[in-house]
Amino acid sequence: MTKPWHRRDPAYFERERKQVEQNYPDLRFRIAGEQVLVEGEFPLIVEGKVRDRYQVEITLAKDHSKSLPVVREPGGRIPRSPDRHMNADGTACVLLADERWKSWPVGAPLLQFLSGPLHDYFVCQSVVEAGDPWPMPQLPHGAAGVRLYYREILGTEDEGVMVGYLSCLAAAQLKGHWDCPCRSGKRLRDCHLKAVLDLREKISPEDALKSLDYLKA
Repeated sequence: MTKPWHRRDPAYFERERKQVEQNYPDLRFRIAGEQVLVEGEFPLIVEGKVRDRYQVEITLAKDHSKSLPVVREPGGRIPRSPDRHMNADGTACVLLADERWKSWPVGAPLLQFLSGPLHDYFVCQSVVEAGDPWPMPQLPHGAAGVRLYYREILGTEDEGVMVGYLSCLAAAQLKGHWDCPCRSGKRLRDCHLKAVLDLREKISPEDALKSLDYLKA
């Protein structure tokens, strides 16, 4: 069995812990068996001032930072509903894994996740709580968000094309003689191979497979 990241690389764990706790003194790392948790109060800092605070419990993935952390808001302040990007079990939909390359690419420090996507997520929650609409561009919850994301980056509403591209992204290895997912009738090597390779640099096979399952459900 592969060791979790903090046991495999203790120096990496210490770098992450020190950097986060120095910048967010109300957050603390805690090891619970094979898991690393980051718990405490998360401040919303706008123009240098703390404007709001949320209770958080962040469970880092065993292969951190390859996979996204699981974020919970244990205080129950945010309604557990799709329109607030919250699951019924209290986990938050902070970021679609397929688009993490924009704001928290694999290998980036946890601090970047906290100060970027997570901070933006809670800012939006506070704005909606005050009675205003969600202030930033957003993807719908669940499968609808996956469809919209791939519709935008692929420039198509054809779900069959989306499935074709995701199948290429999820594959362990590409074959140039495969049919191109754009459905042109050409071989992949003679059509959109470069586009697929570019996407494979950004979207992991694991994340593509999850989105593929969403579309096929």
